[in-house]
Amino acid sequence: MLTISILASLAAVIHVLFFAMESLFWMKPAVRKIFGQSVESAQTTHRLALNQGYYNLFLALATVAGVYLWNHGNISEAVAILTVTLGSMVGAAVVLLFSAGLQMLRGVLIQGLIPLVTLVLIWRPIL
Repeated sequence: MLTISILASLAAVIHVLFFAMESLFWMKPAVRKIFGQSVESAQTTHRLALNQGYYNLFLALATVAGVYLWNHGNISEAVAILTVTLGSMVGAAVVLLFSAGLQMLRGVLIQGLIPLVTLVLIWRPIL
C-alpha cells in the first residue's frame, strides 16, 4: 500500500530533522527556541540532545529499511521492522506527553501522530 510507504517515509524524515536539530544544531538560537532552551540549559543538555538525536537517526534509518522491504514485497520482515521503529516513535511521544503534559502537545503530535496512523494502517487487516 503506497500510503504506508509515504507515511512511514515521512515519519523517517521527521526523525532525521530531529537528529539534525538535536545533534548538529542544538546550540543555534532557532533550535533553542523550538525546544524552549536557554543558552545555559542548552549547554547543560548538549550531550543528552546529541545522544537523543542519534537515537532518532537510527530509528529513521531502520524505518527506511522497513519501507524498502515493504516496497519490495518482503511484507513480514517490513511489518516487523516498522512495528518496532514506528512503535518506538509512538512510545516516545506518549512518554513526552506524560512527562511534559499538554504544553508539549505540538511536539507529541509531530513525533507520534504519523507513526501511529501508519501502524494502524499496517495492522488494520489483522485487527
